[in-house]
Amino acid sequence: DEVEQAIIEKMTDREISPEEKKEIAEIIAIGALKYSILRQSIGKDIVFDFETSVSFEGDSGPYLQYATVRARSILKKARDIVPSETVPHNWQTTPLERMIERYPHVVARAGEEYAPHYIVTYLVELAGAFNAFYASTKIIDSSDTASPYKLALTQSFANIMTFGLALLGIKVPDSM
Repeated sequence: DEVEQAIIEKMTDREISPEEKKEIAEIIAIGALKYSILRQSIGKDIVFDFETSVSFEGDSGPYLQYATVRARSILKKARDIVPSETVPHNWQTTPLERMIERYPHVVARAGEEYAPHYIVTYLVELAGAFNAFYASTKIIDSSDTASPYKLALTQSFANIMTFGLALLGIKVPDSM
């Protein structure tokens, strides 16, 4: 309840109905708590830092949920551009692409070793790679021939985040 209340307080400036705010805050709060537990490797003490757990930045469940919501928002805005997996001419491979490629290997290792913290660590690194990509490039640009590929990367990121968080039992709200 305290985590949920802290999330609601962080959302005071959002134009969302009180009912919707409560629903979103509950999803984020449960995700924050699950993340705090699952980020620890087996055999280690679970250290719960209240402030870190409700942060929308850095090493937290809400940070991962927010990155996913942002990617989905970009995809909704780009209705005129069809994502394409065709790599543009003269494209330089990005850290985001390298991170996306690692997903199946991380999930397999986490399953083999019964160690969900591998997925948690991977998702934090993936979100960081996406945020760097988002900050350094214009994804939606109808005059840019690379835009369909950039959207495909954004779609891949959103899918991996959604599925990866689902593996951890963490839902992603529609908005934040």
